[in-house]
Amino acid sequence: MSFRQFDDRLDEVTRGLHQMAHDTEELVRRAVALVGQPTVDPAPIRDADDEIDRAEVEVEESTVEILALHHPVARDLRVLVTVLKINNDLERIGDHAVNIAEAAARLAQAEKKVPIPPELDDMSRMAREMLRDALDAFAHRNADDARSVIARDDRLDQLQDSLFRVMITHMPDYNLSGCLQVILIGRNLERIGDLATNIGEDVVYMVQGITIRHQEGGPAPASGGEAGGEPTAS
Repeated sequence: MSFRQFDDRLDEVTRGLHQMAHDTEELVRRAVALVGQPTVDPAPIRDADDEIDRAEVEVEESTVEILALHHPVARDLRVLVTVLKINNDLERIGDHAVNIAEAAARLAQAEKKVPIPPELDDMSRMAREMLRDALDAFAHRNADDARSVIARDDRLDQLQDSLFRVMITHMPDYNLSGCLQVILIGRNLERIGDLATNIGEDVVYMVQGITIRHQEGGPAPASGGEAGGEPTAS
């Protein structure tokens, strides 16, 4: 495979990932919009997730083929490794969107209407913003924006804890199953935030060649999206 062919294939696979990212963002938005509705049909969300699953396989197969044929190094290798990781995270986010839609359907069937606390709305907004911003950071190869996503994860965890406590207090007065569905929706939103954080960490690795996963707060950010100690090999 020539360098021109490699560049063309790399562009193709990243375009595929960008489309998958767009579709996943839209799926999460649609799933969240079902929460609190009087009637909910999760089937369209499941069908859309099946499409994301198929896209995930296509992106993975194309990326592995490029790795096998060209043996890239340094930044090119990091880009492809990051594509594989984000590809898997997007597929998992699609699964969480399905979980949210199915929980929303069960919530709609509860005998007694369960109040939706403001923490759930805040979690929905924050998780979706984190996902959007992490994917934008990947598209623009901006490590500083990726770190901004990572910094928000603790706040999302705090909202999840608060949501759990609120719903526990509601259980004696409202439908137990309905309260559990709200907690489950919050848990899936929290997991979407975790996966957005993973994407942010992978973007930092792709751009700056450093691994900040499992590091408390990560190393101090370098100035500029692509600045900071660019290594010459992976």
